[in-house]
Amino acid sequence: MELRDEIIRKTFLQFLSKGYHATSLKELEQVTGLTKGAFYYYFKGKQDLLKAGLDLYWSLTREETDEEAGAAQSLAAYIDCVMAHKEEQAKLVEGQFGCSVPEAFFFQLVLEVEELFPDFGARVDSLANSRLRHWGQVIEAAKGQGEVRKDLETEILARNLMSISVSMLNLDLKGVEMKFVFSDMRLQFEQYYALIRV
Repeated sequence: MELRDEIIRKTFLQFLSKGYHATSLKELEQVTGLTKGAFYYYFKGKQDLLKAGLDLYWSLTREETDEEAGAAQSLAAYIDCVMAHKEEQAKLVEGQFGCSVPEAFFFQLVLEVEELFPDFGARVDSLANSRLRHWGQVIEAAKGQGEVRKDLETEILARNLMSISVSMLNLDLKGVEMKFVFSDMRLQFEQYYALIRV
C-alpha cells in the first residue's frame, strides 16, 4: 500500500473513532507516525485528509438498485438482498481499511462535517430516500401478494426495516465484530418480519 493510501486509511479511522473536530493534527501525526511536513507533502490540511477518506469509503458503498428492488419476489427475498449487499460492503471496507467500519459510523461523521462537505450530506440524503423508496416498493408488492399485513402503514414499515440495517450506533469502532453485527441484524429482520407477515 502506498504511503498516501496508508495516511488516508489511518487518519480516516481516527476521524471515525473520535470525530473530525475533536481530532487534532498532532493526533493524526501520532496515529500515522508522520510529521506535519509529511502530511503537507500529500495533503493541503486536515480537511483534505478527511475528504480523501470520505471519498474512499463512499467508493466502497454497495446499494440495492431499482432493478433489484423491482425484481424481488418477496419481502423476505429483498431482506436477503439487503443483507448480501451489507456483507459485501463490509468485506470491501475491511479489505481497504484493515478493520470493520459499520456505515453508521460513516453517517455520523458525514453529519458532523456536513457544513464542510454539503455534497456528502446530499449524497447520504439521496441514499436514504432511495432506500426508503425501495423498501416501500417491496412492501407494497408484498402486501399485494398476501405476504405482509395490509392494515400496516407502508411508510412506517419501510422506515422501521430501513433503520434495522443502520441501527449500530452504540458500537465501539475498535471492538466491532461484523459477524456478530450481521447476525444481530439478521435476527432483527427476522423478528420484525415475523410480526408483519400474514
